[in-house]
Amino acid sequence: MPTFSKLSKTDVSALVSVMLFGMTILISAVGPAEAQGPVVTSDGIYSPTVSYKA
Repeated sequence: MPTFSKLSKTDVSALVSVMLFGMTILISAVGPAEAQGPVVTSDGIYSPTVSYKA
């Protein structure tokens, strides 16, 4: 197995692309969050509620 110092720019680019694609797949598997509406907390902070789509 080659060491990282011997990899060409093309090899490094390919590895980064594969890693980013894998992260995209993992994020997609979790699913998008959907805002349900505003919530004002007791100290007046405005915060949207979030639920996960199943």
